[in-house]
Amino acid sequence: MNFLSTLTTLVSSMQRKLQAVRHGAVSMSVFAFSVLLGFAPVQSALAAEATETAAANVVAGHVAFVNGQVSLAVPGKPARTAQTGEPVFVGDHIQTQANSHVHLRMVDNAFLALRPSSQMVISAYQYDKDQPQASRIRIDLEQGTSRAVSGKGGQAAKNQYRFNTPLAAIGLRGTDYTVLADDQKTRVSVAQGGVIVSPIGPDCLSSQLGPCASPLARELNAGMPNVFMEITANQVPKILQKPAAQTAPVKAVGVGITDDAIKPDTLQQTIERKLVADQVNSVEAATNVANQATQHESLAKWGRWSALVQQLPEGSDSINQVFSQIADLRIVDSNSVFGLAYSGKTNINMPDQGKFQFSLVAAEAYVKDKDAISRVAVKSGQLEIDFAQGLFNTQVAVALNPSTLESVKSQGVVDRYGRMSSTASLSNANISGIVLNKGLEATYLFDKSLASGGLLSGVAQWVR
Repeated sequence: MNFLSTLTTLVSSMQRKLQAVRHGAVSMSVFAFSVLLGFAPVQSALAAEATETAAANVVAGHVAFVNGQVSLAVPGKPARTAQTGEPVFVGDHIQTQANSHVHLRMVDNAFLALRPSSQMVISAYQYDKDQPQASRIRIDLEQGTSRAVSGKGGQAAKNQYRFNTPLAAIGLRGTDYTVLADDQKTRVSVAQGGVIVSPIGPDCLSSQLGPCASPLARELNAGMPNVFMEITANQVPKILQKPAAQTAPVKAVGVGITDDAIKPDTLQQTIERKLVADQVNSVEAATNVANQATQHESLAKWGRWSALVQQLPEGSDSINQVFSQIADLRIVDSNSVFGLAYSGKTNINMPDQGKFQFSLVAAEAYVKDKDAISRVAVKSGQLEIDFAQGLFNTQVAVALNPSTLESVKSQGVVDRYGRMSSTASLSNANISGIVLNKGLEATYLFDKSLASGGLLSGVAQWVR
């Protein structure tokens, strides 16, 4: 019974009691007591409705990009069609149809990818940038395949982070893992860091947070190459070797685990309609980047959305010409214009000491204002990375027009896996990127809201 029906029933009941008082059938004191009892459910209904509304209004993240038919729905409310930039709320049920997938960027900068024919629920996502250690995160993959890269909340509060499937509870030890789930089994593969996996059962409830202390729990980490973990109901998780025939480089985004092993998808099925790669060797003179005389073949590759390539053919080339050549493709991030990726075969090996200055060697940027998009010139830039502290400081100058120079400034952190993320309180733009090649090169995406109401989006590549 909904709230309106409940209220109508209670009003009718009180009217009948009032008529009974008038005819002497019920004393006034009994009537008053009945009214109070009747009012209590109203208060409870109001409180429940307010709690549900508040939970539904908590933003957990945003859609980074979507391909095909993907729906978002809070129970009891009409489903929404996922679109790039749309908020994702706590309580949202996310469903991808066949040949569809979606990438989410969460409020703590975590990354979630949901593959075709999958269902996921954002059950809890409490994050405060000032108190990340108090974060409470729970994600439930009901079926299908998902890749998860933990953010600041998950890393700071590992004991309150949980990724569930119908059969398994996954606790966090690291940052990048992929999960396949159905009603018969769960399979987990780790790209970076590690996870603790336990079967759901009496000593490991799906409603709990953090890794389970179950005697059946097992750990899987990235130091165990070419293996995955399989979990069935109430059984000890098994670590299995991927068949040798399947361990060749995989050209896929958000690699998932199939019945036998990791299996590649075609680029058309995964990202052709959404991301377009950049050929770093042929940066055009229109960007006007200082020190561009020395062209650099970077390990990181970027690209534009295919629709933007059709609008503005000058710039980044087709993803089939670049990303199809990247073994075991790893997506770093995406914004409204670009996607950034690198090969999973790359040995990152981050330095733990030293402060270095980097030179800007390639860049590309655009301004989106309502339905219009225009290319703008990146003039110069500076990047300093302090590997001992795990911090970066950068600035890029962009010429919006001949008389207007826009400054993109950001400070942030570089984690031990080379991921760069800006600190909002120290930046006028959002930055997300990757440091590769033993700390010798870095590439990042940037977004900055302009006073005119437009959005400046770009990519910058650096070497030292």
